[in-house]
Order: sequence, then C-alpha cells, then structure tokens
Amino acid sequence: DTVTIQSTTSTRDSGLYKYLLPLYPDYQKIQIKVVAVGTGQAIINARNCDGNILIIHDKKREIEFMKKNYGTKIHSLMFNDYVIIGPREDLARVATSLTAEDAFAKIYDSKSMFISRSDSSGTHAAEMSIWNKLRLNPRPFSGSWYLESGQGMGPSLNIAISLGAYIFTDRSSWLRFQNKGSHDVLYENIEELRNNYSMILVNHARCKNLSLEPAINLFNWLKSTQAATLIKNYQINNKHIFYID
Repeated sequence: DTVTIQSTTSTRDSGLYKYLLPLYPDYQKIQIKVVAVGTGQAIINARNCDGNILIIHDKKREIEFMKKNYGTKIHSLMFNDYVIIGPREDLARVATSLTAEDAFAKIYDSKSMFISRSDSSGTHAAEMSIWNKLRLNPRPFSGSWYLESGQGMGPSLNIAISLGAYIFTDRSSWLRFQNKGSHDVLYENIEELRNNYSMILVNHARCKNLSLEPAINLFNWLKSTQAATLIKNYQINNKHIFYID
C-alpha cells in the first residue's frame, strides 16, 4: 500500500517529515511518499488524484478545495509563524516597525531590494495579503527593487542573501537554512504573522486510483494526540518549530 502526501515545501524543508513519519506505528507496512511543492501546485496535484493527503497553508484555497468536494476531511494540524528577514544594516529600518504592514511600507517607500517567491505558494499568498492590505502593488517594480524568483523558499533565500535583500519566509525554513550570511530576523510577531497548516483527506470516491484505508489510517494518526505531542517536541537548534492549539 502506498500513501502519497502532497505537501507545501516548508514542512518538508523543516525536517518534520523525516522526524515524524518513521514514528508512525505502521511505517514499515506501507510506503509513504512526500511530494513537496508550493501550496498552489500541491492543490492541483491533489485535485488530479495524485495524492491521498494534502498538507498546505492557505485558508482561502483550503475552503475552496473542500467546497468543491475535492476533500472529505480537514484538520488544523499545527502552526508556526512568518518572519521578515533582511541585512543587518537594515537601511529600510524594518526592525523599528510596529506591524508587518509598516515593515512592508518601509521597504516599498525606500525601494529596498525585496525577493518574492511569486510561485503560488502559501508563503507568497501571505506576502501578497500584506501588500493588499496596504493597497500597494509592488509588481510594476518587478525587475528593479522587487524581484520575483518563481522558486521555492531555499533558492529564494539564497538570492536574498546574495543580493542583500529583504524576504518574507516561514520561521522553520530560516532556522534550517545554512547560508545566513549577514541576514537576521528583523521583524516577528507570531500573533500577527501566524502560519496555520491544515491537513486534508482527498476525496477517494473521486479518485479510484487511490487506496482509502492506509490513507485514512495515516490521516487519523497524524491528527492524534500522540502525533501532536511529537510535532510539539520537534526542534531545530534547540528551538521548537511547530505549535498545536
């Protein structure tokens, strides 16, 4: 039996799956595949019956997925937060910001270099929601100070480090990232920039190619108290990464 998890890249890059999945009691009895792509692509893959379980972080698209009957069960799996990374000299003075919107406005006004994933990921959707709240559109400046990488978090972080640019990222990806250069977390507020991850069981009645029993067994374990405790205990550099309500 095979269970395929279509997942956002940040959970894969955090190392969570390598830590968590081998602790699943039936790990030796089934084959678990993790396909890590941006949230937008993960949703497309699940909609096309290329996965049993979907783990993403974009509430609007999660609701749409369920309304269109692509999923049968949804569970709030865990959360962490987004942070704004930038060079220590911080010419835009992001570190003095009172809100994330304030930080983005300073970057926009100063035309400081900013790297956007622009890849239909949950992180990109969260970034765009901040620009939208400000009623600012950075895209006309694409190619000047606003650079759209079209890539995942790791490659985008590498670009930001090499260009001395600001970037919006989930905290777990930053903690696991090795090439930090002279960049630091310049703005953080877990209440404001909370990053919720949901787990959805794909509608197997639509997808006759998928095996339901091993999928629902894994889904139920991942939402269990045992798995929640394991997720809460996971650390990177002695820092807890994910939290459970």
